[in-house]
Amino acid sequence: FKTINQAQLLSDVLYYPDQFEARQWLIYYISKPLIGSWEPLKITPATLPIVVAGMNATSQSSPTSNDSQLSSGTSNPKKSITSFSELLSHFPMIARQMQPGLERVFKEFHKDVNERAAVLRSQASTKHSRRSSTASSHSGSNGSIHSRFSNGHAKSPAVTPVTASEDERFIRRALETAVTAAIDLFQLVDKQQLSYLGSSTDLTGSAVERLIERYVTEQLHDSAVFPVLCNCHKLEDLELESRIHGMEHVDIAQIGLTIEDGRSGKLSLLKRLAQGVEVFRKMGIAGSPQQMLDILLETQKAITATPPAIEHNKNAQNGDLSEKPTPTMTMNADTLVSLLLIVVIRSQVRHLQARLACIRHFNFLDDVDSGELGYALSTFEAVLSYLSSDSGGLRKASRRNKRLWQATRKGTISEVAAILDVQSPHDIHKHNGLEAHHEEAIEDGKDLESHEHLFTDSERRASGRLSGATTEIGTPIEPSSLAHVFPFQAEGASQTPAPIVRRPKRVSMDVRSLSNTSESSFRSKTTTIDSRGSVLEGDTSIETLVQTQNTEGDSILMLAVDSRQPAMLEYLLSLEDHFPAKFLFEDTNTEGTTLLSAAVQTTNKDLVEIIIDQVLEVRDRHIIREYFAKADVRGRTVAHYLFNAPEMLGRFAEDLPWRHKDKNGQTPLLALCRSYDHPRYHYMVSTALHYATLEQGDDQPLHVDSHIDAKGNSLLHVINDPSLALRLLRHCDTNVNAANDKRFTPLMVASKYGRIDMIRVLFGDRRVDVQAKELRGMTAVELAKDDEVRNRIDDMILVSHVPAADGRVTAVVRSFFVEDASIRLIIKSAVRNENGMIGVTTCRRSLTDFENLAKWLSLEHPASWLPSIFNFRSPFQITARPSKAVLQDLQVRLDRFLKIMLAHSTFSTHELLWEFILFPEVQPEMMEERSRKKAETRAENIKEQYEPIEDVREVESFVGHAREALRGVNHSTKSIIRRVANIRNCNSGTLLPLSLSFPQSPS
Repeated sequence: FKTINQAQLLSDVLYYPDQFEARQWLIYYISKPLIGSWEPLKITPATLPIVVAGMNATSQSSPTSNDSQLSSGTSNPKKSITSFSELLSHFPMIARQMQPGLERVFKEFHKDVNERAAVLRSQASTKHSRRSSTASSHSGSNGSIHSRFSNGHAKSPAVTPVTASEDERFIRRALETAVTAAIDLFQLVDKQQLSYLGSSTDLTGSAVERLIERYVTEQLHDSAVFPVLCNCHKLEDLELESRIHGMEHVDIAQIGLTIEDGRSGKLSLLKRLAQGVEVFRKMGIAGSPQQMLDILLETQKAITATPPAIEHNKNAQNGDLSEKPTPTMTMNADTLVSLLLIVVIRSQVRHLQARLACIRHFNFLDDVDSGELGYALSTFEAVLSYLSSDSGGLRKASRRNKRLWQATRKGTISEVAAILDVQSPHDIHKHNGLEAHHEEAIEDGKDLESHEHLFTDSERRASGRLSGATTEIGTPIEPSSLAHVFPFQAEGASQTPAPIVRRPKRVSMDVRSLSNTSESSFRSKTTTIDSRGSVLEGDTSIETLVQTQNTEGDSILMLAVDSRQPAMLEYLLSLEDHFPAKFLFEDTNTEGTTLLSAAVQTTNKDLVEIIIDQVLEVRDRHIIREYFAKADVRGRTVAHYLFNAPEMLGRFAEDLPWRHKDKNGQTPLLALCRSYDHPRYHYMVSTALHYATLEQGDDQPLHVDSHIDAKGNSLLHVINDPSLALRLLRHCDTNVNAANDKRFTPLMVASKYGRIDMIRVLFGDRRVDVQAKELRGMTAVELAKDDEVRNRIDDMILVSHVPAADGRVTAVVRSFFVEDASIRLIIKSAVRNENGMIGVTTCRRSLTDFENLAKWLSLEHPASWLPSIFNFRSPFQITARPSKAVLQDLQVRLDRFLKIMLAHSTFSTHELLWEFILFPEVQPEMMEERSRKKAETRAENIKEQYEPIEDVREVESFVGHAREALRGVNHSTKSIIRRVANIRNCNSGTLLPLSLSFPQSPS
């Protein structure tokens, strides 16, 4: 070895080559090669040639182009660079040249900020005090929620104008200077390094500029830029966060959306919104305006895309897995604003006004006023504008939803009845007036009346802001290499939008393009504000209230079930006009859990009985079976939780999907078999076995292969009832030695967890392989939970042997390693006494004890034949990992030695042999001395009683004849051994004969 390589020893086997005089090979399996490296073969997929007219002529006329394409295809792949930090790490020479300059740029930036820190603090304090006084002066006597806005203007705008204060303009100019200086530093890098960068990557000049801009803003964002923006927009953000917090209980049906496909369409929309919320929450930890803009785009794509998982589940239930999921779809601006509104409310991200200003004013190279970026940012601005100015209706709906949900959880039927019995608008207003927010309710009514005359002027102001943003900064910007793409210098003509025709918003209609060249896209941006004027928003009618769901998708019925309120559930179901049977069958939360499944999981029998009574009112068994087969996001149906409601087995066992597997591959039958501590375990599993067999419909025994989970565990692996296991072994088509992913057989699992009764049942089946090994090479005995379990298994192994003529059974049942680098073998001997009881004796012997026994017996009887047990292979050839295969081979050989001794005509009754078997403690010195004295006495008796033989020709003739007779027996025996070795190699999966070459002996 030229270098030091290491590998882990996994397991070992004994291998006998296919030879007549085969030597025993000890083979260790290792985790990786010690020489070279293992690489899987790359299989090139087959492709059909595309026949195109004239292709041959083209290929013949331009061979050089083909050669160039071939050479380009075989060239080294270019590096993929996604950030400027990655660029500096891949190109250390560029990093070495730019690092001092970048550090100087950052120091100058922080120096400028620190020099004006006192001025900025004073200006910020003055600004905030002015805004506070303005807010106080404009707040009406009724406490109007529209008295002030996020930007501090007294007049309600259509879109919140994102103006830049003095301190904000200062930090922007400083950051712009830093970005420009960093770009100049990159342009001063050695031309050779720039050429190498261009040849080894796909980066262009504009791409590198964007990477530099993002790198600089990320370095300065958390330390200087964003704290200043948060300070500038502190009051606006506090008010906005307060309003958002008051709308956290709004349902998506109350924002003016007409949801198609009923409950299933709403569930799909909830899942999309949940994905959008998960993405938008990353905004709270975004480290640059570019990252914030990326998160905003990703959020809008998430809420406008149909989740592939939903479509895949639908196709799987219908038996069609080939259908592709629905791609991303676009929708009109009103719908997108409403969906993004829910995402912003439920994500609870702070400092949204500051983040909007950061995205709008601190993206220097990206045009955030047009195209997809402008569309996304305008939608976000419209959402914040609505939240800041016209969200009173949603706050009222949120408060009412909260009261209804809390009353449902507490089980206060009178309060729920009072809420649901309010029907007229006057009663609704009066009912809401009972709350602590009476002033806001009155003010919202005023604002809704005075909202009409603001639409035209507000939209004109919004259009003017989008087209002439330079007037908000006031001072012109000095020319630079980046000035032509600054959003503050964008030019455009204002456009007065046409009158808006209000219509209910729909999720899956009026599909428009997101392209910046689409006329409808531009109109959707300018008319987005009309979405806030919809009369459907903040709907608190009874029809809407009974359909509301919280953020987890729990309906009012689901809240009653989760809170374990059977009386409340019974009252709600009695309102058949609001909760018909169709509602019950379609009601699921975002995880796909049905009402019955949720009730079963609560282990509340009253809830289960109430829902079952409602289900039984439907006479169609097909509908009931479809309801029971509905699976949640984990793939589990109500049948997977039947251990919480075993009484359902006697009523609906025939309608349950016994072969339906969840995401872990578990069927309901497997789930019941795992509920070990259940008091009705035998009844549940026995009933489930019966009905699972009936569900097959083929009049065959239970197909156990249909109930194997994703980890390879079968029913025999998980069942914990001996009688049921015996039923599976006798009456089902099962593989008793089937191994799971860890190569554990059912016997190994029972041994590991100490299931003595299961071990006894499995031992009673002759098909069970007691010596099977798992991945580490350990058997069921070695995996036993404790010594008591091992002792029980040893007794079972002993009883499995064939007894002798006197009824006694003796065997070497187990072997193991000890710390002194030696082995111990356990000998057990059992016999049935007069009382019918079985007495078992146990002794531990070493390999040296067996060798001494053979030596002493041969010393006493030199003329008797003894099998050779000397010169065994040592299992400690690799000390760190003793060979278990060699140890098992020693145990088998020594067990055969004892059986030969017990059947020997001379040694079967020898006292030395029985002392060795029955007495746990032996004294080797005393036994050796006794055998030596017996041998000396025998020798003296032979000398005295017999005369020496002088003519040995007859003896030699007899011995020669015997040798000739034994030679054929020896040849036949070795031939049988050779064939047995081949069979064992095939059964053990040892394929090394294919890779190792051995000299072939002549046959």
